[in-house]
Amino acid sequence: MIHESNKTNDLIIQESNLNFSDIYSKPYFPKEFEEDLKKANLLLIPYEGFRNLEKPVFPEETMKFYEFLKEYENEELVGDICISDEEYVELELHADLITIASMILVHGVLPIAVNLISNFLSEKIKKRNTQLKVKVHMTIIDGEKSKTISYEGDADKFKETMNTINDFNK
Repeated sequence: MIHESNKTNDLIIQESNLNFSDIYSKPYFPKEFEEDLKKANLLLIPYEGFRNLEKPVFPEETMKFYEFLKEYENEELVGDICISDEEYVELELHADLITIASMILVHGVLPIAVNLISNFLSEKIKKRNTQLKVKVHMTIIDGEKSKTISYEGDADKFKETMNTINDFNK
């Protein structure tokens, strides 16, 4: 099965109830790293119940994205992955669609996260030298409120589309 998309620029913003506390209480949350993970303002989070799988899974190439995140030079961004090494499972769909791991982040680092993802995608485009499709799912926390932003479409349009989000708090 090939995992692909024909969407070019699909952006959906919805109200959400998810917050960092919810993630900290998940069964996959590694309590042994709790202190460090609670310092993060961006956490990569796994899919739960994906295709009836019992364990949480991450999309293909999540570890490459995580390494890119850890090497990204920005003092304001503190990123991490919300699972232990022993529990990490990557789902390979051999995709024409790049799926970035779901993430939860604080509103203040949204522009930095958009640049991070855009830079990661730019490197992928250069390596493949073809048009790429991407799927990104973020939950943005702003005080007591949260919203989910989902983008699916052309990788080279991601940053441009995300930059159209001006009034997050409305």
